[in-house]
Amino acid sequence: MKNLYTERMTIDDTIIDYEMKVPVMEIMRLLEIASFNYADKIGLDHDTMQEQSNAFWIVSKIKLQIRGDILSQDKISINTWTHAPSLIRCDRDCEIKRKSKVLVRSTSEWCCLDFDTRRVRKMSTITYPDLEMVRTDGVELSYSNMRCEVDASDLVYTREIRATDIDVNNHTNNLKYNYIAMDSFSMEELRAIKITEYEIYFVNESHFGDRIDVYKKRTDKDHYYIEGRIADKTIFRVIIKYKKKKN
Repeated sequence: MKNLYTERMTIDDTIIDYEMKVPVMEIMRLLEIASFNYADKIGLDHDTMQEQSNAFWIVSKIKLQIRGDILSQDKISINTWTHAPSLIRCDRDCEIKRKSKVLVRSTSEWCCLDFDTRRVRKMSTITYPDLEMVRTDGVELSYSNMRCEVDASDLVYTREIRATDIDVNNHTNNLKYNYIAMDSFSMEELRAIKITEYEIYFVNESHFGDRIDVYKKRTDKDHYYIEGRIADKTIFRVIIKYKKKKN
């Protein structure tokens, strides 16, 4: 089995936004579809991981570089490849292409939690396939790891976690945090900017009934910082780099 997997699809109107393009939240979903289909193929899917290793995958952080818009009816290919496991994580890179043009590049960090204790497991303690490393290059995106102090003046809204937010691991699906973060913007704010980079850090779990306070602040002329918190505990952090659209 190879460490490289390609998913091909045609973009339909169910995942495009008011500008007829695929927004950040749905780009994340496309990348997850490719990653999970690959995991199924090589025996690292949820059920097999639980049965063989009593563990499950979580993603700790993801960064996107958006080079071009993905539009309705685009025929795209998603290339995703894993790197060799380190002590406690396995990095994954992705590219979304339309023909030969790279539209999105991403890098992400994944680790395994024990199914019972919810603690991080060493990669050496799980059943991991012997992959043929046919692609070993990285997309060379560096994480900013930005942290900002937020206060009551930065609070935008509060989001309660509902039943449809919960995934197979009985915590909030990581994709939901992208929606929660982007909902901190008004329509006017989103229409005025073009997102060029997006990174999200999954810091702590949240569960059904939790109420997440969402804070947002502009840190400089081309960055937004968003943080979701429950009391003093950070649940997620998002850093967005953008360009102002020309009138």
